[in-house]
Amino acid sequence: MIENGFVNKIEKNLAWVTMAKGEQCAGCNACKAFGESSVELMAFNETGAKPGDRVEVEINPKQVVRHSIIVFILPVLSLIVGYFLGNSFLTQVGLSMEAAGIIGSLGLMMITFIGIIGYDRLISKSQTTNATIIRIIGNNSYLQ
Repeated sequence: MIENGFVNKIEKNLAWVTMAKGEQCAGCNACKAFGESSVELMAFNETGAKPGDRVEVEINPKQVVRHSIIVFILPVLSLIVGYFLGNSFLTQVGLSMEAAGIIGSLGLMMITFIGIIGYDRLISKSQTTNATIIRIIGNNSYLQ
């Protein structure tokens, strides 16, 4: 996946690039749900880009798919599994099947979201990146 963005800062061979939502994001609105219309990511700076440069960034498609599964599919699966777990275990304490299923679904989904937040923090701190600046489109274009 190739996106355009602006370099914010450089540190050694890494660049922090702010990217607006691209064509691949059409209809997704995940960033909008969190109050953002752009995202900042870390990319290898093999082109010598400087802060303010507009660049093309290539993002590893495997990373995009992996994170999409974690953010979108895992919570849905946790709702389904939580419903059946709630029915199996919470009905033994006197709850109706519907109430047990709903409590199990919501409980497992909250645990899943806590796990996703922890995973996000771990990835953010790990300083690993699967994005690379492949081309400088313009120099200091948003600073002029």
